[in-house]
Amino acid sequence: MARFPDVPGAALAVGAFVLTVLLGIGGASASALWQQSATATMTVTASGTWPVTPFSQFTCTNDSPQKVATLAAVGSRTPTALTYAALQANGTYGPSYTESVALGTTSTVTLTITSQIVLANRTTTPLTIRVTATYADQTQTSATAKVALEQGNNSDKVTCMSATL
Repeated sequence: MARFPDVPGAALAVGAFVLTVLLGIGGASASALWQQSATATMTVTASGTWPVTPFSQFTCTNDSPQKVATLAAVGSRTPTALTYAALQANGTYGPSYTESVALGTTSTVTLTITSQIVLANRTTTPLTIRVTATYADQTQTSATAKVALEQGNNSDKVTCMSATL
């Protein structure tokens, strides 16, 4: 086999190619020889129950002297955790609490004037509280309630105002 420089017209062909690329004529074709392309395919499948079914019912009820507010969240299954947090002045929710929580298909949070969340947000009234249920598959659902705090005259009332799914 002959060496490349010994092939008749090899120098002319190389010169024409270089001249074509330098002048920009056929540059796209020449550069296309150096480019690569790839295609990626991604398949997403859902496992478990997603999206999670929200609470079917969410209520806030008081005892007779209004010193205890009970938030009750009814769902189709029992959560592995139920937390609650208070809305702060900056529009974000503060730390989560798990004190006085009962789990079940009806999960409850019991609030009094001495509850950690009330003590931490004593000057905020009405107090907006978000209740979040976390399930075994790590899905979550939440609802909010508003309670009024009355601490004057030793009344120590935690009064339900509203509950929203």
